[in-house]
Amino acid sequence: MSGEGAAVADPRLTDSAIREWVDGLALINAQDRVVYWNRRAEEFLPLSANQVVGLCAEDLLDRIADCATQDTVRSQLHDAFAARQSTRVVDLQVRPSDNGSTTNSSTRILALRFLPLHDESGGDIGLGIDMRDMTQERTADAMKSQLLSTVSHELRTPLASIKGFATTLLRQDVKWDEATERDFLRIIEEETDRLTEIIDNLLDMSQIEAGALRITKEPSQIRQLIREVVDGMRMRTESHYFVVDLPAEMPQIMMDPRRIRQVLTNLIGNAIKYTPRGQITVSCEVEADRVVVSVADQGAGVPPEFRDKIFERFFQIDGASTRRVGGSGLGLSISRGIIEAHQGKIWVESGQGQGSTFRFTLPVVIDEAVE
Repeated sequence: MSGEGAAVADPRLTDSAIREWVDGLALINAQDRVVYWNRRAEEFLPLSANQVVGLCAEDLLDRIADCATQDTVRSQLHDAFAARQSTRVVDLQVRPSDNGSTTNSSTRILALRFLPLHDESGGDIGLGIDMRDMTQERTADAMKSQLLSTVSHELRTPLASIKGFATTLLRQDVKWDEATERDFLRIIEEETDRLTEIIDNLLDMSQIEAGALRITKEPSQIRQLIREVVDGMRMRTESHYFVVDLPAEMPQIMMDPRRIRQVLTNLIGNAIKYTPRGQITVSCEVEADRVVVSVADQGAGVPPEFRDKIFERFFQIDGASTRRVGGSGLGLSISRGIIEAHQGKIWVESGQGQGSTFRFTLPVVIDEAVE
């Protein structure tokens, strides 16, 4: 049959497809020379086509290994190249770039797969190296592992207390007096509240991640809310005293009172947990179209390198105080999600050994009747 109507190969189409390939791609010919390095490969690694095209394959692998954070990846790359099997995958953690480029400003994780290439008759014509960006997937996997580890640890402690005291109360060979029984039941109640808090935090975090956090904003007065929260938190500690500094007049705030109560409780609770003793100050300032709420303590402070990280999920500063009080590392992340859902901002100001001040903003009610 004639070729009428048959597809005609257009080399420009193939070239364009390879250039726009979503993965990084290197092509090595039968003489083990690099003949192609696509645009995505340049984005993934600080190596340009001009730098690598024409290199022998062994030199290319060494250049790639120089970009990695792992010491063992060099031998893994050479072994995978020698095996020439598409089932061999090498994970590469790319060293962050220090040249000011945003493309490689943070650690990227690549999965390198070595693909043997053949002609129509099955002859060996070279090798392709596919570089797939796995950063999000591996980060998600790490987060899941961290979640399971954190949750299992945090749940185990209150469950052990509940089980222990309930078992003790049920012993038939001992008769407990009424005061002791009430103490045991009080501990069981507190540990049950702790379990509920952990579960609520996980649910809130999942809603924030899905963009589905329920916020019901309404014009509200924050003065009474602050005083109620502080009065409640006073009952939790005998080692701290509170100072409440509020303006004589405060405008109404657009907020969800239940959620802002949650933020205040978390910030004051952290001040109690991470400050052995001393003063905790809760204050407000009115600035044009917003109110700034501050919670200040006299604790050890937050090191500069951690002031942004402490608002990330599960992040906890490794230290004696953190290990002593425990926690899931979700409170500040949830607080940030709540404040951002109110179109506000939250941040920390701190000096090493000089305490910390957590601040957040909330918008005031705008009187639409006023021109």
